Amino acid sequence: MSSDSLNSDLTNFTTIDYVSFVLVLGISVGIGLYFAIWFKGRENTPEDYFLGGRDMGVIPVAVSLSVTFISGILIIGFTTVVYQFGTYPWLDCFTFLIMTLCVVFLFLPIFYEVKLPSTFGYIRLRFGRKAQLMASFISIVTATLYVSVNLYIPALVLNFTLGTSILTGTLVLGSCCIFYTTFGGFRAVIWADFFQACLIVLCNVAIVYIGLKLVGGFEEVWDASERGGRIIIFDFDPDPTIRFSTLNFLFGSTFVVTQQFGLNQSSIQRYLSTSSIKKARCVAVIFYVNISVVMLLCVLTGLIIYAYYENCDPVSSGIVREPDQIVPLFVMEMAHHLSGLSGIFVAGIVAGCLSTMSSCLNSSTVCLYEDFLRPYLPEMSNQKTCNLLKMVTVVLGCLQIILVFVIMKIGSIITILLTLMGLTNGSMLGLFTMGMLVPKANQTGAIAGTVTSIVCVAVVLYGGLYKKPDPTLPVNTEGCHHNFTSLLNHSNFEEPDDLPLIFRISFMYYGTMGFVIAYLVGVPVSLLTGGNTITDQRLLAPFLRRKNQEVPGTNIPERIDLFSGYSNLDINASSRT
Repeated sequence: MSSDSLNSDLTNFTTIDYVSFVLVLGISVGIGLYFAIWFKGRENTPEDYFLGGRDMGVIPVAVSLSVTFISGILIIGFTTVVYQFGTYPWLDCFTFLIMTLCVVFLFLPIFYEVKLPSTFGYIRLRFGRKAQLMASFISIVTATLYVSVNLYIPALVLNFTLGTSILTGTLVLGSCCIFYTTFGGFRAVIWADFFQACLIVLCNVAIVYIGLKLVGGFEEVWDASERGGRIIIFDFDPDPTIRFSTLNFLFGSTFVVTQQFGLNQSSIQRYLSTSSIKKARCVAVIFYVNISVVMLLCVLTGLIIYAYYENCDPVSSGIVREPDQIVPLFVMEMAHHLSGLSGIFVAGIVAGCLSTMSSCLNSSTVCLYEDFLRPYLPEMSNQKTCNLLKMVTVVLGCLQIILVFVIMKIGSIITILLTLMGLTNGSMLGLFTMGMLVPKANQTGAIAGTVTSIVCVAVVLYGGLYKKPDPTLPVNTEGCHHNFTSLLNHSNFEEPDDLPLIFRISFMYYGTMGFVIAYLVGVPVSLLTGGNTITDQRLLAPFLRRKNQEVPGTNIPERIDLFSGYSNLDINASSRT
């Protein structure tokens, strides 16, 4: 059987499949319409539009936060990593635990004190306006690229399953998401996320259940995975150049995860939408449990898929062109045993994409408006402000759609994502924690450390583009029953790489490098340029605060009202060295 005929056979959707797919888009858009029409009287202030009036429930917010990051990248990307490299992703259960502890005991006490809609309002309070603009710009660019990667994945799945073009899939999904995010506001995002989370869980559980039945149960999956070397619990190889190890998850991924999921604008925005810090901490704990369960489900799915294709690797045999297509291929083949499964899977991927895009779109609008536009705009009514915010949301959404066609030219989705996150997340984590943990850090040091960090990591990243591909674990094609020519070239894996060590370092350490460089440059520069005097102890980590120190006239108000006048933020002038 040729690969073309096989793919043609696998992409035949049933009526149930099409109904499932259309329902996801219809319900998501319907949620946006509901909140746009029935909550029109409440969604007429910026605080409602961005934070849902700060009265959101713990469960909806926790589920929304979870599904924001349980996207197609996690479902397809990490599952593919398990298939190719083994069970390393389970170690993220430890990195997410460290992140959760930082959120609960360090980040939330500070952000609940300042109560600003943009996390970069804290950077202004702590360092100054220039540092705020720099950090916010980096965040918006990173979030925009992150969303584009997420939008590309379901477009790729639709191309493989329905035969639609990447252009069509991207435009349809992107337009639906822009619509309900723009007109429904934060409440629409939260409740659309809740619906999509239920669908994603259903999708994952169905794939695992049917997959286990097809390959003969969990014991057979484990035996096949052991034969293929996929079961890797811990690997303490200290070599920094290998792609994955226990050490580069604990000392590499932790820095990226803490910034991306703990200090990310989307995350902080959700925590602040609850009415108390106690509820926000509950959200953080529930989020950790949710993300860990889904991560382990993805690991199990990856092992099931390997067991299913143990004797005929789809990439080597030419059935699919890219490793990222293995998961959709597996689901399409399973669909012969359960009508409607293909539609549920595609709907689950689409749901993850819509959730991530809507969350990042809403949070990027917060940053763009609050940090860049509002200082230069005249006083406007709440209605005019909300109309402007909707216009900004549409423009950002269109930009994210356009960038999909750049992303699709680059390569493996999980490598793109982790490299992108490593480039900026380490430096941004260094910037925020320097403000929280180093009282003497000032604006000059913060900017110097962040910029130097990003430039250095970018140089390492660019040099790393020329290193030889990391070898995947062995695959087998002896059980294939169709004619093919192997696409693998093993000779590259056996040749030594003559690049300097710094360019051969695993991309998992990019975030660590960025974090360390930010401190190595930022702290000395701060000290050499006069240091800093903290005017309000609430800007520091709780365990560093001096309870009795108080500078008259410079304290943060008990609550900084949202959008009540930009001058309210100008309270830490002494730190603008």
